[in-house]
Order: sequence, then structure tokens, then C-alpha cells
Amino acid sequence: MKLKIFISIHSILLFLFGLGFLLAPAIMLAVYGTSTNSTGLLTARVFGICSMQLSIILWTTRKEAGSRILKTIILLLFLGNALAFFLALNAQISGIFNEFGWTNVALYLLFAFGYGYFLVRYKSISELN
Repeated sequence: MKLKIFISIHSILLFLFGLGFLLAPAIMLAVYGTSTNSTGLLTARVFGICSMQLSIILWTTRKEAGSRILKTIILLLFLGNALAFFLALNAQISGIFNEFGWTNVALYLLFAFGYGYFLVRYKSISELN
């Protein structure tokens, strides 16, 4: 798979999840078998906005062959998804979410491996696309 396709998929998923958490945080949390108070709903909305912002950044930089910025973004996405994987796994093992929470664990692991693969595979920035 090419990097720009991988980033496009990630961007679309981020945008959809972000939109859901921005517009309907209580419903999104209910899917995971949890609920929260007004502070948690505000935090979920902010998470939605951040996800949508990242989605737009990814979408607009996905074709930047030879860009140092893209290489930095890929490194940060690898680190962020790896950390999010461990947090999601801990939350899942702790019983915070229902079975649907395993999708987050799997997605974070998939994206961490994917971005890690692109970091290792391409030694030079110009090879990324």
C-alpha cells in the first residue's frame, strides 16, 4: 500500500470519528458502553475537533513527496498511535469500555504498525510517496 492511500484512510476515519464526537458525544460514548457528565461531553467534543483538525492536516499533506514536514508527521503519528494503543488496551483490560472498545485497540495498533512500517521502509524523505 502506498503511503498516501494509508494516510487517506486514516484521515477519513479520523474525520468521521471526530464528527461523531463533536456532534453527538453521548451517542458515541454509548456505543462504547459508557457515559459521562457535562465535563466529559465537553472533553469528547474537544477530542472530536482535534481529530477533525488532524484529519485535515493529514489530507492536505498526504501528497507532499520529499517533505520534511510529512516525515515529521509520520513519526509523530507512529508515536501517538503507539501510545494510544497502550492507553486503549489498558482501558479495555480495565473494563472501562464494552467489546466495541477492542476496535480502538486494533485501529491504534494498525496505524502504529503502518506508520512504523513507512518510517523503516523509506530511508529518504523523497521515497515516502
